[in-house]
Amino acid sequence: MNSYGPRCFIDRLCQMKIGRNPCQNSGTCLTKYQHYNLIDAYICQCPKSYFGPICQYRSGTIEISYDDENQSVTLSGDQISATVIQLFDISDREELSLKKQVLYKDNLPSHLIITSESMIHPVFGLIKLYTNQSTIQYHLLYTSSTAGTSLNLTLRFTKKNYCSHSHDIFNLRNETYKIQNVVAKYHTLCDNTTSNSSPLLCFVDDAYFCLCDINNTAQCFLYNKKFDQCKQCLAQGQCIKGDIDTPSDYLCLCPRCHFGSKCQHNTELFSFNLDSLLSPDLLSSSLVNAKLSLSMYIIVPTVLLIYGTISNLLSLVTFRQPRTRLNGAGHYFLTGTIFSQVSLFCLLSKILHIIINIRGLFIQPIVNTVLCKILPFLLSSSNRIGYWLIVFVSIERIYVTIYPTKRWLQKPKIAKTIITLITIFTCASHVHELVKYNIVDDPKYTANGKWCVTQLSRSLQIYNQTNTMIHYLTPFLVNLICTIVLLILIARTRANADKNKSRWKIFQEQFKKKKEMFIPSMIHVINALPHLIISFSLICSDLDKKWQRYMLIISYFAAYVPQCLSFHLYVQPSKLFLREFHATKMWKTLSGSRRTMN
Repeated sequence: MNSYGPRCFIDRLCQMKIGRNPCQNSGTCLTKYQHYNLIDAYICQCPKSYFGPICQYRSGTIEISYDDENQSVTLSGDQISATVIQLFDISDREELSLKKQVLYKDNLPSHLIITSESMIHPVFGLIKLYTNQSTIQYHLLYTSSTAGTSLNLTLRFTKKNYCSHSHDIFNLRNETYKIQNVVAKYHTLCDNTTSNSSPLLCFVDDAYFCLCDINNTAQCFLYNKKFDQCKQCLAQGQCIKGDIDTPSDYLCLCPRCHFGSKCQHNTELFSFNLDSLLSPDLLSSSLVNAKLSLSMYIIVPTVLLIYGTISNLLSLVTFRQPRTRLNGAGHYFLTGTIFSQVSLFCLLSKILHIIINIRGLFIQPIVNTVLCKILPFLLSSSNRIGYWLIVFVSIERIYVTIYPTKRWLQKPKIAKTIITLITIFTCASHVHELVKYNIVDDPKYTANGKWCVTQLSRSLQIYNQTNTMIHYLTPFLVNLICTIVLLILIARTRANADKNKSRWKIFQEQFKKKKEMFIPSMIHVINALPHLIISFSLICSDLDKKWQRYMLIISYFAAYVPQCLSFHLYVQPSKLFLREFHATKMWKTLSGSRRTMN
């Protein structure tokens, strides 16, 4: 740990080598390799309040006591979303030269100390308030008349230190001006003898920041308003930069229905994803919570995958039997079993991919990008193909109930055509995920942290929402309607044949007798219903309450339960399918092993 170099012969801490620390004021001495100077080859890493080659100089400090009573809003009544403190010197070209920039989310703390990288703090300070209405307000912190090595301030946002826009001041005073000549009239704004309004300390325009001096003259300096702007945010969020030398010091003010360090999480209808649900726990500041969450989010999909693999394997063996595929339902179940297994595998892979990216673990960039694109596509497509296949099983069974002598919709050829069309349609409608999912860096939490996110235009967002609703709501509603209609048809048919029994008694008997016709669609409806209700209830919520997020997580994983139960849903309720399973080599091997053990 304390050595480096090809053979770890060089001491990292130079005081270990020379026996003393040449850095003053608790600075840390670090060695650096210079072949021409092996004696004094070191640098000093200074604490915040000191600077210089050996940390011998004390930094200029500004100590601010913030009177935060009733100061969570601006003078205009808007809520403060972010606060930026900027300290400036003035260059030879009459431009403001940024020396220090500090960013705070929401409001300022009640007490703070800002240090500069020189003995004397910069000429003046400015505070920018970003509001929840996407406006910016400027307040003067201090001016050069109070400059020195240290400065103690008590801050309160008032009209006196508020720096209005020059156009607003002209409009307020009912003065006419021309845009091209407006700067020439700036001196009149500082001259309070020509106006009944209170004297100005400062004002801004689109290019200048102006101070009013003791002679009522405007001293204007070129001011780059983009000093605190950055381009880290997604979804058209407003990016605000803090320390210019720290890449992770930024803040995103997100538009409605978005949140996250880069506005990467979307909470619009059916836009919740695993990243937004799992990341708060995986990034928890509590090490115990983070480890517990990590374990749970790996164990749950692993258990689903293991159990689902066994169930899907048994189903696959069953539906490989020719007699199970004499009708269309057998083909739907066979294909659905395959896609269920793909879906469960992609679920675990997606969660592992999220963990790898959030933790900043190394993965080849090209591999990471491919996984980012292919996993959401396969997860969405395989899941929704499974929904549609169960829909056509329900439709086929209604067709058989209404037309018991006809076989057109039961033909294997028709089923194969429908399966092909469903697969093509579903994959084609999700192809935008292959294009629009990308990896973005986020050093906010870990040095190499990344997110797999979509960056969609507004029109593509509308398409994505509509597409998701079609693939989610339509199968749900059709399955629900088919189940109800099927129950009514069967109960009515038997009631007409046996008038001595009540309809409820007949309904119970028929449900037990033909349960294989109802169970698959009913289980899919029951498992999809909680996620549907919760998703509608939490539209555009920031998920700032833990119970909201955990309800979504539970309902999300619950929606994958049918993919684990293919054998129990498709094979066991049916006498034909179960008999065919008992005729397979796998069953004979399993039953033979059981007899041997007994």
